[in-house]
Amino acid sequence: MASVAERWQRSRSKIDWPAAARNTWLCLIVGLVIHAFCLPYNHSVYDVYLGAARGWLAGEDMYVPAREYYRYSPMFAVALTPLALLPDGVSSAVWKLLNCGLFVWGLYAWGRRLSPRRLSRNEMAAELLLVIPLALHSLYNSQANLMMLGSLLLGLSAAGEGKWNRAACWLAWATLIKGYPLALAMVLSVLFPWQFAGRFIAALAAGLALPFAAHRPSLVLMQYQSWWHHLRDSTELMRERLRSIDQLFVVLGQPMSQRTFAMLGVLAGAAVMVICLAIARRSPDRREAIFRASLWFLVWVVLFGPATEACTYVAASPVVAWALVEAWHRRSAWPVRGLLVAGLLMMGPMTTDLFGKHIRNFSNEHGSQPLGGLLLLAWLILEWRGRAGQAFSGVAIDTSGCEAKRAA
Repeated sequence: MASVAERWQRSRSKIDWPAAARNTWLCLIVGLVIHAFCLPYNHSVYDVYLGAARGWLAGEDMYVPAREYYRYSPMFAVALTPLALLPDGVSSAVWKLLNCGLFVWGLYAWGRRLSPRRLSRNEMAAELLLVIPLALHSLYNSQANLMMLGSLLLGLSAAGEGKWNRAACWLAWATLIKGYPLALAMVLSVLFPWQFAGRFIAALAAGLALPFAAHRPSLVLMQYQSWWHHLRDSTELMRERLRSIDQLFVVLGQPMSQRTFAMLGVLAGAAVMVICLAIARRSPDRREAIFRASLWFLVWVVLFGPATEACTYVAASPVVAWALVEAWHRRSAWPVRGLLVAGLLMMGPMTTDLFGKHIRNFSNEHGSQPLGGLLLLAWLILEWRGRAGQAFSGVAIDTSGCEAKRAA
């Protein structure tokens, strides 16, 4: 009699996974677009972005809070002004389509063009499906996290292919949406100073200067001053929403001060920089160095980012999706696979209504998301230490799944 594993393997081989991924995403995006058109402001933050764009057109201060604070750069509002001229339902639907589309495009480019080994069509499809549990929150409420992450992944993919101008433009755009991609740009600038640093500075400067061509300089200067004051004070805003690692200290009854957490984030960032330098020194493959730098950066974002909320955990979705695909490809031990599955559930589904309101409330109150992030970090450390051990012992593991061979 065939074992359970053999029956599962046979049933899995009959599924057209690329078609399943494509159809799932098409249905999801079409449903979200229709919902946005019919109910443009239902469970959505798009009205905050649209209000800023219309405030820009009217010559008003975008950073005066209405329903919520507008947190992004003036350039992001300028980019949305074409949508501000459309009816609300059409504008919301177009935004949802652009936001989701760029996210999926970035995921596909990152997995297909930057992964250290070439993924099969089924593995690529699995990655696209595995990101959904962590992305649903942002997909539903129109969060710009999706556009930011898609742009970041496209920039990384371009850098892996040596297309540095394109990489600089995508990373600069991601930084103008959310500030923390600047940390990744710093890592890439250290790893590839001649190829990337100057181009990124030029692209970011152009993005900061473009609003001056779209409105009178005095208004633009006022907007930048308001943005700066908002960024400076934003650590005090909506503290109850934050889901970074300091939430665990609140759960334990030992809340961490803002200053202490900021220092912890800087130290963790410095550790990521050191690890990325060590990876780049050990690996002659530019793509692999950039890919692994992206893994460490995205985990840093959710655990030590200055404004990590529940929807920010979409940043971890490419990491955990790729990690699960690799765990099954390498036939990792079941405890390792279980660790990754638990991390995925704790960072996403357990904090939603999927398992009922009691589990959702318990998970949110007891730091489920940062705990899941720590599980992902544990896997990343184990994976890095394993690769470091291989390099130290002079044994290289063939990433195509072949047996170990003695390194030259």
